Amino acid sequence: MLEMYLFINPLGGVCYQAEKNILQLMQDATEDVRFRFIPLLNMQSTQDVMKLKKLPVNDLAARNQLVSEIYRASLDFKAALFQGKKRGRAYLLNVQQQMNNRTSPYDDEVALKAAKESGLDEEMFLHDRQSDFAAHSFMQDQKMAAEMNVAHHPTVVLFNVSGFDCGIAMDACDSYDVLTDIFAGRSPQDLVEQTCGQKTILNRARTPLKIKFNSNN
Repeated sequence: MLEMYLFINPLGGVCYQAEKNILQLMQDATEDVRFRFIPLLNMQSTQDVMKLKKLPVNDLAARNQLVSEIYRASLDFKAALFQGKKRGRAYLLNVQQQMNNRTSPYDDEVALKAAKESGLDEEMFLHDRQSDFAAHSFMQDQKMAAEMNVAHHPTVVLFNVSGFDCGIAMDACDSYDVLTDIFAGRSPQDLVEQTCGQKTILNRARTPLKIKFNSNN
């Protein structure tokens, strides 16, 4: 079975489109795929978002506010997932869609609107978003990202791909054609020959090989 991890910004419009693309691919996949959307928050991803928003990277106040928003949104996403993966993903997409059309910061209004429209139990959601379990789950996600050397979002990581002796990490924005092949059971062997054969030990350490390729998407 394929394992797929998509590391995302829970407030990001770019990640929103990547998630939509992957969910569409999942519907047409002939391979069995176990997948997760994982919120990512680190120094590099924060700097990436600041540049995208055209914020001065040395603006400490703006950086702190951004980190706080992404952290809160990540915990809320984890809380939504506690009520089921499908509802959790629906919550995530709803939040990102709202934020794409919004200039003000992420707040409870956005979170509660998404919770309601995603069919969450509001009382349970409000409790879980404040829980130690949500915070611990988020920290485990960051540990996993560090172990996989994931620094940017959206990054997609795949394991157990036919023909590959190691995990694969790639920019989710540029990966549509490659993922289409993989989900259909077709391995892009040219990528394996170029890079994967050099360090087959990567699979043992679960540190994916990073692949770059040209794409029209």
